Amino acid sequence: MKNVLPIFEFYVSSMYHLLRGVTDYAKMHDWHLGIISNRFELPRNWNGDGILTHLTNSPQLVEFLQTHADIPIISFNHPWIPEYDFSYAVVCEDNEEIGRIAARYFLSLGDVHYCWYGNHPLRYSGFVAELTLNNRRTQTIIPPEKILNHAWDEISVWLLEQLRGLQLPCAVFCDNDSWARELLEAALMGGFRVPEDIAILGVDNEELICNSVSIPISSIDNRLRKIGYEGAALLGRLMAAGEPFPVNPVLVPPVPLPVVRSSTDVHATGNPVVAKAVEFIRKNHTSDISVLDIARKAGISDSGLRKLMNRTIGTSPCQLLLNSRIAAACRLLRETELKVEDVAIQSGFGSAQSLHEHFRHVLDTTPQRFRYDSRI
Repeated sequence: MKNVLPIFEFYVSSMYHLLRGVTDYAKMHDWHLGIISNRFELPRNWNGDGILTHLTNSPQLVEFLQTHADIPIISFNHPWIPEYDFSYAVVCEDNEEIGRIAARYFLSLGDVHYCWYGNHPLRYSGFVAELTLNNRRTQTIIPPEKILNHAWDEISVWLLEQLRGLQLPCAVFCDNDSWARELLEAALMGGFRVPEDIAILGVDNEELICNSVSIPISSIDNRLRKIGYEGAALLGRLMAAGEPFPVNPVLVPPVPLPVVRSSTDVHATGNPVVAKAVEFIRKNHTSDISVLDIARKAGISDSGLRKLMNRTIGTSPCQLLLNSRIAAACRLLRETELKVEDVAIQSGFGSAQSLHEHFRHVLDTTPQRFRYDSRI
């Protein structure tokens, strides 16, 4: 039996999801998972086979890891600055891809402006890069360090000032769900309409945060439980074979489509033809419709609609229809106990085989595995 020590800040919700993934793997491979005290004091006399952690500048943590540098260490984050004199491997989310997913989704919303709210450099760079490829510029709300330590009353005043300086309508990509909720609160206090004036997208898909507000928050599912499982799996291989640590971080891709809730459920486009097409897709994507049906509803040829939608919202009618169906299937898999066959029918795919094929192609997984990975 392997003795593994997870060093997590359990009061942070994302750590909980990571630990669920670690526990999934541990149960399957007969591991014993050690614990640290509820005061986060590291054990003085621990002897084990491997460590799973988040690397920080904490002198206590660094000293502990240096003491145990002879066993495999996995970090679930990639430190920006610090250099450590011990070996470790990194398994983490693909933050640049998270930013690109946010940008691609926002481009499908139509003629809106775009904004970043946060301080995560990789998510920001992926977001800006994808928008730049489509000749779009990015507004930014980057909080100074001092404001983050203030009371909510002061933060909300500062946030409201930033929102009043945005070009509207605006889609705002937030660093995480907690920051998205703060932005939502400030927007509502300031009389902004969400999502008509300000559409808001977060990261982590924290159900308690996203669904506990009057306007539920859309979010990107970064698959934290999957990251925990893959980190534990890598640690298992390192402990068993003593193979060299991976030189580069092992990046776990997020779900490629956001979990869409009311905070972004709007397609604002100045082109009436595209607006008709998008609205028809939104209302009928679970039915047996084709691109030709969409084009007829919009009063244009199918080839003309493809060109127009690609030019105005950066996606084709076929891709938007597929994305809408996949999003519907993902929601049903997360939130219901429907059989996969029923999920396929209710989300517009028609058959379980078609659903499987598209999940494999778009999400690189199966509907059953997606359901398992999504459950908390």
